[in-house]
Amino acid sequence: MRIPIAILAAGALCALPAAAHVTLDPTSAPAGSYVRAAFRVPHGCAGAATTRITLDLPEGIYSAKPMPKPGWRLTIERRRLAQAVRSPHGMEMEEEVGRITWEGGPLPDAQYEEFVVMLQAPNEPGGTIWLPVLQGCEGGKSDNWAEKPAAGQQAHDLARPAPALRLAPR
Repeated sequence: MRIPIAILAAGALCALPAAAHVTLDPTSAPAGSYVRAAFRVPHGCAGAATTRITLDLPEGIYSAKPMPKPGWRLTIERRRLAQAVRSPHGMEMEEEVGRITWEGGPLPDAQYEEFVVMLQAPNEPGGTIWLPVLQGCEGGKSDNWAEKPAAGQQAHDLARPAPALRLAPR
């Protein structure tokens, strides 16, 4: 049986979004620097439109300011630090941003969007910080982009890897 190449190509293109992940741009930044972190959402959840993006920030990111999106409600949840720290501007900080959520849209499955946060990277170079994202969609569907590679494993080997930021030397 012969199948026209155009049909095979169309089928391959339809399969591509299922393999796409929520990614981060940039993927590396100097330790301690301020970074415009864009979380790229390339598709919905199994065909359903995206209605919520929740970003969980690890401890040690003391400054995080999300960019508002028209048509989306923004929620910022703070958490108390175990011990107060001094900010780069000399102020004592007792809290940090722990979670940022955008709700609204919807963002159709066939469209792409970026959710942006200005954050200050931790000061220690050489490591990687993982930034889990929970993608909520219509009909109660969701994708949890939170997997972190084990020792010897690569992030691209995971089904739902968390976006990552490598901390380069200054």
